[in-house]
Amino acid sequence: MSAIVKNMDLSARGLWFPITLTLSLLVLVLFMKKKQLTWREIYLTYGSIGFLTWVIDTLTGNILDLYDVGHAGITGIGDFLSFSFVPSSLAVIFLNFRTEKNKGFMILLFTAISMIIYWGVRASGYFKDKGWNIFLALAVFIIAYWLIIPLHLRLMRNNDRHMRK
Repeated sequence: MSAIVKNMDLSARGLWFPITLTLSLLVLVLFMKKKQLTWREIYLTYGSIGFLTWVIDTLTGNILDLYDVGHAGITGIGDFLSFSFVPSSLAVIFLNFRTEKNKGFMILLFTAISMIIYWGVRASGYFKDKGWNIFLALAVFIIAYWLIIPLHLRLMRNNDRHMRK
């Protein structure tokens, strides 16, 4: 039992930040007015973006060793929440409120929100840079909101049309 508790990394500095952020975003997604997305699309977005985030984290955080989250070498509850739910929740909220008219503004807004979260997780002590930096983070956020997340929506909706025929 003590091994399970140790592997949850509950003593990590700044753990409160990913837990609070995750719970806040999940509540927001649960209760926000569904404007552009269906519950099915929300479900698919959580799975797709969550998977993509874990793959990117494995490459950048583990293989390239550009940063540590929590205690190095332990994938704890904060890592799980940070990479499974935070990016997926932001993607769902972004897609739910993004329209053709406001897409430029939404890209800038969610890039700024993501940068604030990045600074917050660093300031809380949960995230430690080891080669990662603000410019890489900014580039990733811009590419995610400008290209990857809209592409995900397009593919998801395009597959729906083909499956109905």
